[in-house]
Amino acid sequence: EKKMLRGSRNIIISKIKHCRWLSSIKPNSEGYNDPLEIVMFVGSSRKKRIGGKVADCIGHEIKKRGHKLKILDPRDEAHEGFFMTLMEKAYFHYGKEEEVPPPLEAAAQIVRAADAYVVVCPEYNHTISPALTNTMNFFGGSMYKNKASGIATYSAGMWGGSRCGVALRAYLAELGCLPVSATMQLSGAWKKDTFDSNGLFPESSTTNMLQNRMIDQLVWTAEALREARRGDEEN
Repeated sequence: EKKMLRGSRNIIISKIKHCRWLSSIKPNSEGYNDPLEIVMFVGSSRKKRIGGKVADCIGHEIKKRGHKLKILDPRDEAHEGFFMTLMEKAYFHYGKEEEVPPPLEAAAQIVRAADAYVVVCPEYNHTISPALTNTMNFFGGSMYKNKASGIATYSAGMWGGSRCGVALRAYLAELGCLPVSATMQLSGAWKKDTFDSNGLFPESSTTNMLQNRMIDQLVWTAEALREARRGDEEN
């Protein structure tokens, strides 16, 4: 028993040291040598929405840091309207001999390859939008597990979707992609001064600060978890 405890202790110390090393890595002029694969879920299917612009702002910051980004947006024509309809059959319910719809198979490959996820979600009736859960529920926990996630919520009101953010913590944790503690909340999302002339959050705004804090934590955690997954694959 003592040998087992000593072995576990050594593994934990090793991982802590490696995480400290990861935190010291900075991007070079051409980006990270080993960029993360980040997938962003857009949680609004409405024709008139602000979510697309919010997602663009966060995506710009992620790519500026040298990471790779793919967006799963139910309104994206690339999905052929597949995620605009209610789920009738989850991806993991298709048998080996069954043909998976091409848009679903393409999305599944993206979700499976991701190192981390960012969910951009409006608050509807104090909780998560159905468009987000409808899209994410197509894929099982085996695709999300042991990965990190970041939460970005928005609303027209003064709370910035905070109650939606609380609900998302339990939801994402159950899927297996544990959310980092820092969240981005955008209140008054439809106000004229929400975005600058470049369509981004103003540099001095609270939203920009919250966005950067969330991405900082997401990158650190995602890199550490990716290294742990690689270690598991080698053993």
